[in-house]
This record gives sequence, structure tokens and C-alpha cells, in this order.
Amino acid sequence: MNQPDPGPSPGEEAVAQTPREKALLAALQESDRRKDELLAALGHELRNPMSALAASVGLLRQENLPAEKRQRALDLMTRQIYAMSSTVDDLLELSRLNRGRITLERQILDLSSLVSCTLKDRRAEFEAQGLELELHLPEGPVRVDGDPSRLCELLMHLVTHAVRSAPSASRIEVALAVEGLEVRLTVCRGGACMDPGCPDPFEPFGRLVAGTSGLGLSLARGIAELHGGRAQALSEGTREGLCLEIRLPLAPEPSQGLEVLIVEDDPDSAEMMALLVESMGHRPRTALDGAHALSAARQALPDVVFCDLGLPAPLDGCAVARSLRQEHPGEDLLLVALTGSGSEQDRFRSRQAGFDMHLLKPTPPERLQAILASRRPRKP
Repeated sequence: MNQPDPGPSPGEEAVAQTPREKALLAALQESDRRKDELLAALGHELRNPMSALAASVGLLRQENLPAEKRQRALDLMTRQIYAMSSTVDDLLELSRLNRGRITLERQILDLSSLVSCTLKDRRAEFEAQGLELELHLPEGPVRVDGDPSRLCELLMHLVTHAVRSAPSASRIEVALAVEGLEVRLTVCRGGACMDPGCPDPFEPFGRLVAGTSGLGLSLARGIAELHGGRAQALSEGTREGLCLEIRLPLAPEPSQGLEVLIVEDDPDSAEMMALLVESMGHRPRTALDGAHALSAARQALPDVVFCDLGLPAPLDGCAVARSLRQEHPGEDLLLVALTGSGSEQDRFRSRQAGFDMHLLKPTPPERLQAILASRRPRKP
């Protein structure tokens, strides 16, 4: 006699899943697996220095220990403590990155110049290790919208990893190239690329290297992503080596240059600032006093005015600003005060006169460039 089908058991009902539920479960399992791998790698990373510290403590407890061995033990302990501290710092930084707790101090900058200056400062350090640093940069500036200190940090994570992962290499190659709307930054050791069988070095502890925390490249990738970029390790063939790539978006070019009026009573300062503004792709004019500044603005209203506050009587910088606001009400005109004084009283006076910004002399060219890059030409 056939028994009636009892239907799915309670356990079977629990297993039944929609495709979306299956995908979610798989993602959770993968996340859990990666967390376990990270904790295991972190445990390994911390146990090595702890073992060295424990051995050093045991050595120091010995009576009549020679001074030379005592000093070696103390030096080792110092190095390992710094190594553990670096790992903890990198972990906290990576956590802040993953939680979106890092704010970028962005400006329009020349990435080519930043790379050159950063590596120039470290060239002696590389040479002391017997390493040749080969730099390939494009002609002309490479403009990106980014945080200079964070981009320097990104670069040094890449170079440090390449140096320490290649103790037998004699050359580190750093290259920058513009490709379409992106800039491509690569750091390779000896021109060779990574074996395809190696783990992704940008994963936390993905490729542990002596002398590194195993987190530097993860931080580099996080910084790149904060800038709208991406990171990858290149694999070409089966040659031993390493080649790391970062791609960042180029800063949008202004549709056309700005009309810039420079009001400065020192002829040399006015001329040099005009040449600098012109080199940034804009169209400067100069005026050596307030009366000529107002006349120039009446002939053709500029997009931006850089005005010295200490102009000679009868029209100082504040008087020029007030007159410009009165004569051109409602115009999208950026007024920037230039002065040698940054007191709160001076800043209050410049705001009251109608200035939008208050800059101290000497103003870094990067600051001027960032101000101009943030503006668009006024509509006729």
C-alpha cells in the first residue's frame, strides 16, 4: 500500500532558497572565509616578532651576558617593536579607509612633479641599498584632482613593497603615462612582472614580504579608490618579478582659459605672477594701482581678480574691491586678496570690502592653480 507523500521535512524547507538568497549566502561565506584568512595572516605576522622578542627577553635574563650580545638583543627588540607598531598603525588606517573615515584634502596638482619630487628625496636611500631607480615621466604636467600627501603615501607603499620584495633586484622602474582620460602609474622591479600563480598582493597580507606589514598595498589600493581610481598587479608570462599598476582619472581641463586681473604695485611681482598664471593656461592682465585696475575691469570684466591690499593711496586693495562690487553688482566675479598680514582684523576687513578669499604672500603656485582650476569662465 502506497504511503502518502509527507512533503518536505522541516530541514528540507529550510534549505530551499531563492537565487537571491543563494547569492547572499555565498557572499557571506566568502566574506567569512576572507576574514578567517586575514586573522590567520595577522596572527602569523604578529607571532614572528613576538617570538624574537621572547627569545631576546630570555637572553637578557642570563647572568654575565656579554655587553655585545646584550646590545644586539636590545637592537632586535627595538626593530621588532617598531615592526609591530607599524602593523597596528596600518590596520587602523585600513579600517578607517574601509569605513570611509578618511577625508581627502583635494587640489588640482601635477602628478608628474609630485612623483619626481617624492622619489628624488628617497634616491640616496635607494642607492645605499645598491638599487638603481629608473624614472619615466611624460613631458608636461599631468593634472589630477587629489590629496598630495595621500598620493605620496600611495607611491611610497608601491615602491617600498617593490624594493623589499626584490632583495636581489638591482633596478626599480617607476613610470607615469597618460592614456585617454586616465593616468597610469606603474612600479616594477627590474622590468619583470609578477608570476600569474602568485596571490593578489593588493589583498591584505596577500603577499607577505620581509620588512613590510603586509598591508601597504591594501592601503595604496584604498587611497587610489578614494581618488576614483583602481589598482592591479600585472601578470605577463611566468617570469619572476613584480609590476604594480595604479590608474587615476585625469582632472578635467577647463574649456578655455580665464580672464585674470592682477593688481600689484610692485612691477616685478606683477610680471612674474602674470607669467605664472599664463603658464597655467589663463589670460592675465596687470594693473599697478587701484585706478588702473578699475579702468581695466570696465574695459573687460575679468573672471578672477588677485589684488594686493597694500596698494598706494588713494585706492588701497579694499577700496578697489568695494568699487568693483558696486560697479558690477551680481556678476560672478572672484575677488582674492593678497597680503603679507593674516591677522583676524585684516581678514575681517577684506571680507567686509567684498573679497571672497584672503591669501598670504608668498602664495604657493599650487594654491593659485587650485583656485583657478576650480573656476569656469563667466558667461558673456
